Amino acid sequence: MRKCAASSQQGWRNLAVLCALLLAPLTHAAAALGSNPRAPIPFVASVPARPWRVRLLWAFDAMDTASGGRARGWKAPALIDLRLTRHQHLQSGLDSDWHVDLIRILGSNPSRDAGDVQTLDNLAARHAWRVYRAFWQVGDVRGHWALRLGWQGYDELFGLVPDGGDLLNSSFGQMPTSSQAGTPIWPQTAPGISARWHPGAFYVMAGLWSGVPRDPGIPQGWNLPRRGDGGLQALELGLDRHGRYKLALGTWAMHRVGVAQQAHRGVYALADIALLGAGRARRLGGFVQWGQTQPYQSAVGRYLGAGLRLSTRRHGRVSVGVARALLSPGFRLRHPGGARAETAYELTWRKRIDAHLTLQPDVQYIQHPALAPQATHALEIGLRVNGGF
Repeated sequence: MRKCAASSQQGWRNLAVLCALLLAPLTHAAAALGSNPRAPIPFVASVPARPWRVRLLWAFDAMDTASGGRARGWKAPALIDLRLTRHQHLQSGLDSDWHVDLIRILGSNPSRDAGDVQTLDNLAARHAWRVYRAFWQVGDVRGHWALRLGWQGYDELFGLVPDGGDLLNSSFGQMPTSSQAGTPIWPQTAPGISARWHPGAFYVMAGLWSGVPRDPGIPQGWNLPRRGDGGLQALELGLDRHGRYKLALGTWAMHRVGVAQQAHRGVYALADIALLGAGRARRLGGFVQWGQTQPYQSAVGRYLGAGLRLSTRRHGRVSVGVARALLSPGFRLRHPGGARAETAYELTWRKRIDAHLTLQPDVQYIQHPALAPQATHALEIGLRVNGGF
């Protein structure tokens, strides 16, 4: 495959950064983190109290569009996350949790080469320093209820399928029927309030956000709310037995103040079930998710995704997923010659090497990438490396 000089230089730079990141965590003797900086932080039960704690997490992807798509070559998005947390047990018997994330996104976007709509790499975004999270959460020690206030993402809590958490394609983290409507999701969050009531298997979760998430460094400025932003309202209810099953129905609506025709609504349903070995050393889980919104207001009108994840203590986690997005008539008018739907297939293996390092090879096949109507497919081969100290 012939490459231009600029592409070759970019490839060598990406390789050098990858080697540096691979070696960096091995030179530290700090305490283990073992956490994924891109993992959402849902409402959780009581955790042990600990003082203010500072962590530095990072993630790096090297993704190659091996064939098809709009262009060939390597792309390398990256993330640096400076995280500050504190957990307390209050005298009233409540749990208190402070959480702040200052992040920096770097590198290039592989979706531009592949030409996909669903975003095949969930790290890629516009380069900027951001206060991604800055919230306070309070709840009872039994985990029956929790309340969260501050800057937070809709995709941290709503529409989650735990067994899809390792897949890199953004569709499995947040259905494109809602993500492409301008909801406050990674990495552009907004101030809001969310709550969960979960006395048993049944739960109810509700949230309210400022309606316009903003990026720092662009004319709108830092993501502070302004008049006319309107709001996002979300509601999810379902059955949830941790590690065994999760069944949920949800709805969301975005409104702009004084502009009724800009109201944007959607509904979704999901199921995440332990198929074999719940709570054991080996576990097989599966999920299905479906979403729909007004086709004239989003690139994606309907979405269906499904997948499996096999977890073992020795070999890590292997995940496979299929995401099919039915493209809206308005999007197809703006991008003539494309197919009616885009389908993404993904196979990934996540393995924790040691306390500081996790490797994740990944393969994706995008059928009929909607932003590359001349291409019938795009084959993406990549590697995610993440760690921290």
